[in-house]
Amino acid sequence: MDKQLNMAPCGYFVMKPDGYIIEVNQTFCYMLGASRSQELTGRHIHSILTVASKLYYQTFFTPIMASYKHVNEMYLTFKLQNGDIPVLLNAVEREGRFECVIVHMTLRHEYENDLLQARRNAERMLQETSQAYENLQHLLSEYEEKKQEMLVLNAALQEMTVTDPLTGLKNRRYFQEQLTRYVNQSKKDGTPFSILLIDIDHFKKVNDTFGHPVGDAVLQELAGKLQSETREEDVTARMGGEEFTILLSQMGAEQAQTAAEHIRFNIENGKWFHTPITVSIGVASFRQSDTISSLMSRSDEALYQAKKEGRNRIALK
Repeated sequence: MDKQLNMAPCGYFVMKPDGYIIEVNQTFCYMLGASRSQELTGRHIHSILTVASKLYYQTFFTPIMASYKHVNEMYLTFKLQNGDIPVLLNAVEREGRFECVIVHMTLRHEYENDLLQARRNAERMLQETSQAYENLQHLLSEYEEKKQEMLVLNAALQEMTVTDPLTGLKNRRYFQEQLTRYVNQSKKDGTPFSILLIDIDHFKKVNDTFGHPVGDAVLQELAGKLQSETREEDVTARMGGEEFTILLSQMGAEQAQTAAEHIRFNIENGKWFHTPITVSIGVASFRQSDTISSLMSRSDEALYQAKKEGRNRIALK
């Protein structure tokens, strides 16, 4: 090393890319309190940096040198026995070595701490933001799960309110709601529909002879047969006891009679697991002058007529 560079008013040192110092000038020795260059050569630069500067050096110096082959105005703090020295470092890669120059910077330490604190704050804020986002996503996921569970539960509860628990058919409440809808629609556009009011003949005798459990089983078996005899757009419901009803969509009186007789015949001649039964059916088709009350009254009258005439038959009103 020539005399001018050795005594230049700035520290000068050369190190390998792995951080080991291989050459220093006298000014660098003075700055770090070394009496001779041998005290510094062969050492890794980490050994003469403060902890904060090690972190800063690892984070910025190595990747910048790898990308641009030079570093300008990097602030570092070197360790001394009687204190630390803040410096400004410039470096350039030449022939596979890093040539570095440092000058003493009195404000370096404060500036470095501000930078590191700002970095820590940014990292903490990023971590807190990331955690908050993750927590938010977790809460949103839980909310959606609970929402779906609530929808399923509400649907199940709604179904329970309109379902007969014994037979699984729709109940009187549902039938009345649908009957209102049918009447309103028919008054609006003239769409025909009919009611079949169905009652098991001599059902008391079934209960008295075989007991109520068998009676319940017969009701369930009949419910299954009625559902198999109707279309998807029809409404089959249990009104209570041994009485059932069917709303026949878009069927006038003649078609409804045919459907009712078909149902009655299949019930009389069908196979029964417990005991055979027959039914009486009252048929009433909607008229534009009808109200819900008058339509139901006519179906009741038709059912009463079918029973009065000997049961196991249909009657139309």
